[in-house]
Amino acid sequence: MGFRFRSLNPVFRSYLHRNALRPSASTTFLNRPSSVCLLPDPPQSKIPIRWHLGHSHSDAHHHHVGHTSDASAAGQEGDKIFRLGLAADIGLSLGKAFTGYLTGSTAIIADAAHSISDVVLSGVALWSFRAGMAPRDREHPYGHGKFESLGALGISSMLLVTAGGIAWHAFDVLHVLVSAAPVAIDHSSTIEGLHNNAHGGHHHGIDMEHPFLALSMAAVSISVKEGLYWRTKRIGEKLGSGLMKANAWHHRADAISSVVALIGVGGTLLGIKFLDPVAGLFVSGMILKAGLQTGYQSILELVDAALPAEHLEHTRRTILQVPGVTILAMGSLTLARELGITFVVFYLLGILSIILDFLQGCHRLRGRRAGSYLFLDVHIEVDPFCSVSAAHGIGESVRKEIHTSHPEIAEVFIHIDPAFLESPPKMQKGQSTYLEDKDVEAIINSILLSKFNENMKVERVTRHLINGKILLEIEVDMPANILIRDAKVVAEEAEREILKETSDVSRVSMQLRLGTPMPKFTTGKVNAIYRGA
Repeated sequence: MGFRFRSLNPVFRSYLHRNALRPSASTTFLNRPSSVCLLPDPPQSKIPIRWHLGHSHSDAHHHHVGHTSDASAAGQEGDKIFRLGLAADIGLSLGKAFTGYLTGSTAIIADAAHSISDVVLSGVALWSFRAGMAPRDREHPYGHGKFESLGALGISSMLLVTAGGIAWHAFDVLHVLVSAAPVAIDHSSTIEGLHNNAHGGHHHGIDMEHPFLALSMAAVSISVKEGLYWRTKRIGEKLGSGLMKANAWHHRADAISSVVALIGVGGTLLGIKFLDPVAGLFVSGMILKAGLQTGYQSILELVDAALPAEHLEHTRRTILQVPGVTILAMGSLTLARELGITFVVFYLLGILSIILDFLQGCHRLRGRRAGSYLFLDVHIEVDPFCSVSAAHGIGESVRKEIHTSHPEIAEVFIHIDPAFLESPPKMQKGQSTYLEDKDVEAIINSILLSKFNENMKVERVTRHLINGKILLEIEVDMPANILIRDAKVVAEEAEREILKETSDVSRVSMQLRLGTPMPKFTTGKVNAIYRGA
């Protein structure tokens, strides 16, 4: 190709790297835990993780390891069907070319040209599929799925060129037929000048010497291509490969084009001179349609166009079925109620039903396609008083459920949001959002030290942001000899003092610690806990 493709092609280098890894080494590498807080491994040994405000999900560790064998089997199955299609195209192109040479049928020759272009297209499709199935690497952390889209775009471009060439040839033949006198020039002499230029002076009249050979070739082409269509379509739907589905449709177009060619041959046998080149025009039109459809879909994938809404709706239902995802239903009568199920319909007096205007649980669900792979982003809503670790667990459950129910989804990026009964107020540009944690703790410590120094000691302050308001949970330690009723009085007085001094805080909850305190988060302590110290 004019340059050292192997040394520059990252897909080829990734392929060599994959085969160089021993199975045990590869498994060890991929199953390595991904937490940067708990492991002292060097950064270069980790797969990049996308973080969402303290919460992250990396499908490189969780999903792809569990599906390595399935992906390998799927890749082999897809590779096999592409190679079968390539072999069929080579055989059909040779057969059609030979048949067209003997019979002189314009439609058969056009179909042969189409089949020759199919050989190139099948080769491009095979390479694109292999490139797209290559494992992710540092240069392509999201995988190589868009190589399939690029291959499909190349196929569509070649289809358009082929359609233009066949149309030009058919129009040329029609021009000769229209301009010639029907009595003076028969069908053979009409084609003679065109085929003399195309074949170096050899004569191939349309009044075919071997009509049944042409009919047999068209019948064989229809049978082979229709069989390839159904098999490729089935595997493409199984693997979710857009390239394979497009290739299946291309096989179907080839079968239909052979039907059109068969009609052209029949017209020639019946003495209808114009039917043969007109059939060639129909073939070119079908190829043009296939090229436009494939190219349009490929461009959508390359520019990260959104997935259709109907594709995302199934995923949304899967997310809402996961325990821990909080659903808020807002009725038309301004009735709000927190739900723990997927859907609810309220019945009033057995007659009036309140239609739900709003059903939350997840939002900003969006997806994009890269070849055979789908990538999703979603915000899920959980209990606003849920801990970070528990919210992470809910997110992991959502991710696993999505991959189980929708294996075509390669990776999911999940953002955790607290569930709101109403949307938080919008902040003006440049406006500070809320008090920082250190400011809140400083205010609380100042109040408690100045007014409740002997009665309580602050152990932990947990801040919640609900509906644009700050809610504080303050865990305190009190003297062991204090009575419960006295502790309650002191706590309520402390709550009033804190609310008086902090206008941004809407509610305070003082909680007495009676048992062993939870360890505070520090790098040293967490590492010690992780090691079992």
